[in-house]
Amino acid sequence: MPHHRRIHINAVIRRTVRTTLAAAACSTVLAAGLAACGTVQQLTAAEKVSDAFGKIGASKSFSAKLSVDATPAQIEAFGTATGEKIDAESAAALSAVSLAVSYSADKPLKDISPSKGADGKAADALTDKSLSFSYALTGKGGKSLVELRQVGGKTYAQADLAGFATLVGEDPSQVKEMTEGLPPAVQGGLTGKWVSFDPELLKSSGKSADGKAGASPSAVPSLDPKVSENLASSLKNIFTNDVSFEDKGKKDGKELITLSAPGRKLADDLLKAVEPLAKEIPNAGKLPKSLPADVPDRKVSVDIYLEGGALSAVGFDLAQLEEKPVEGATLPVKIAFGKDAPAVQAPADAAEITSADIEGIFGGLVGGGLGGGGLGGAADSSDLDADAEPLTDAQVKELTKGGVLSEDQVRLYNKLGLGYDDIKGLASAGA
Repeated sequence: MPHHRRIHINAVIRRTVRTTLAAAACSTVLAAGLAACGTVQQLTAAEKVSDAFGKIGASKSFSAKLSVDATPAQIEAFGTATGEKIDAESAAALSAVSLAVSYSADKPLKDISPSKGADGKAADALTDKSLSFSYALTGKGGKSLVELRQVGGKTYAQADLAGFATLVGEDPSQVKEMTEGLPPAVQGGLTGKWVSFDPELLKSSGKSADGKAGASPSAVPSLDPKVSENLASSLKNIFTNDVSFEDKGKKDGKELITLSAPGRKLADDLLKAVEPLAKEIPNAGKLPKSLPADVPDRKVSVDIYLEGGALSAVGFDLAQLEEKPVEGATLPVKIAFGKDAPAVQAPADAAEITSADIEGIFGGLVGGGLGGGGLGGAADSSDLDADAEPLTDAQVKELTKGGVLSEDQVRLYNKLGLGYDDIKGLASAGA
């Protein structure tokens, strides 16, 4: 595939995925805000939506699937209307991709809370062994591209690297060359076979270039109750003052309620509301002081579908985020929610990844294999340098400026063979 066409496909997919995930994040914030508004007496429609989100926490399981709710032809038409041509191959890939998440526990999800370690500090709530979860990225025909599960405190993973290469417009035949030098079990995990490992291994296996043990990932902090209380109060005020609710009756057998809000004002108010929270999280980076200029200064809307009082789906048209919307141009995404989702199960016959295998991963990445270049390259403009110069403290400080990348991310990228310019390109792309 010509290099310029590969870059175009990658750029289209990255742009669409970033925008899609932004919409998903907005929906997540909506959920948090509505849950905080449980006692707000605004409209009957608002109460219905608030109750529906509240039921999620009361359940012992939860599932959601994010996808582009458009045909390849509709995606191509959107690209044409907005001046960014999307070829048929890229449109077909985007229309088939979906991201599914699922959680299950032996108690209501709202009761899952961070446990405390031996040092008395709060740990990540996801380390609770009573909680199982999975994340799955699938492509055409529901074929699994990447899947991660955690069951009983143990992590399971599989990836179809060749399938993912095809998705982003790369040559899948390069996968074998890229994975040479990696441990056999790891190679299997990158070619569709299940592997398993103890997440604690990741905390002890990372070593710096001088051979000294690397720092363990920070535990999720225990937030100041006053900060959480103020955030809930701010969200309640925002959704009372900024958001309007309209009950549109039945559609396809489900209740349809549309949430509308002035896009720029809502985003600005949310940014101010979460700023104190961000300060409480180590390595979270700094939030921007103001919104990007392309955040629309007009009303945007989200469709909420309810079934039997429970959340069924959330729909959002990405065309609303275009700086200059074109009449008739539409690119809807949908988050479909599952009811009574089955418990997440551990896959059978998963190969065990050992600490020696994890050390071998770093050796393979830096010494050859993936270190010699990646899918699409580090920043579309250069290959990875397997002998990248170690970053100075000043370079690390510069690369983390703006909060797009944390220090841990920058140092890991450098260890995997990316130089200063490569990492700077990732930061500029919002990676």
